[in-house]
Amino acid sequence: MKQFTGRERVEAAFRREYADRVPVNLDFGPHYAKEMGVSTQEYFGNIDKAYEVITEQLKALPSDMVVVPQNLFVWYALPNLYRYKTRSEQITDGGLKDKSALADLEYIDPKQSPGIGEGLASCKRCVATFTDKAVRPVCIGAFSHAVRLRGAEQLMLDTADDPEFVHRLMRLTTDATKARALLIARTGVMVIVMGDAYASLSLISPKIYQEFVSPYYKELLAYLKQEVSDGPYLGLHICGYLDPIMEDLVSLGLDYIELDSPSSLKRMVDVSQKKIVVRGNIAAETFLEGTKEQIEQAVKDCIDTAAKGSAYILSTGCQIPLETPIQNARYYLEAAERFGRYQT
Repeated sequence: MKQFTGRERVEAAFRREYADRVPVNLDFGPHYAKEMGVSTQEYFGNIDKAYEVITEQLKALPSDMVVVPQNLFVWYALPNLYRYKTRSEQITDGGLKDKSALADLEYIDPKQSPGIGEGLASCKRCVATFTDKAVRPVCIGAFSHAVRLRGAEQLMLDTADDPEFVHRLMRLTTDATKARALLIARTGVMVIVMGDAYASLSLISPKIYQEFVSPYYKELLAYLKQEVSDGPYLGLHICGYLDPIMEDLVSLGLDYIELDSPSSLKRMVDVSQKKIVVRGNIAAETFLEGTKEQIEQAVKDCIDTAAKGSAYILSTGCQIPLETPIQNARYYLEAAERFGRYQT
């Protein structure tokens, strides 16, 4: 039988074809760092060290997808993303307490941001380094940036008290996201994931999502597909519960979605009808607390629910807890091999 690379398995999932088995994702770099004597701080703050760790992790614990290593302290830093037009101080999380300051706020051209430049270089490096893997960077989404700028509680109040302000803020953060995502899309990565944890229905209502999140995502995805027609697959990661808005998510124009464990994998498969590739949705705590049998059952349940017809990637729904034993990752990969073989 042909030996498939991880990249080929993921490509087959997007084509709704079968490779040798269900593609498997295991984001385990920071966990494996401890095995190598590398601190979490160093892993997330030193890209060269992160590449060393991931290279060794993939030898011991293979994954068909690889998340792009980033220096999170510069990649996500608001001063590298936004600035005041007339003030000298830097914008920080919660820095938009005064709504009137929005008129004086602008996003930084990503081509002029050293933090973004470093991140784009890592995207290209990841593609060149892990040629046999599906490379996946994460770009923080527009609603999460709005929350960071305004504060979660205050922004929730704004949606009721001053919706026009929220739309103006979303206009700014969406334009900023479009500019960054376009550059990422041109680095050769296979998938771009918009990470928008604060858009979860575990935090906001379906009404808030439909008014203040969905229209901007439709715009963003349409823009990227127009500007980079032969570019990467476009994906979304929203933590938590999504069942009431699954039809809306399918209508956005996504190619791919990462589904967290509070959401129903069966419902997403039924609603999407394989129009979207789904990744997930094993509960992250299963990795931390589960027995071998529980991990095996979680893998089997996901494969039984979603793998028929391809368009599925096995993974946890969200980040694996840092305290997870490496042996549990081994159980996961063994179960993926055991239950994930396609019978064609």
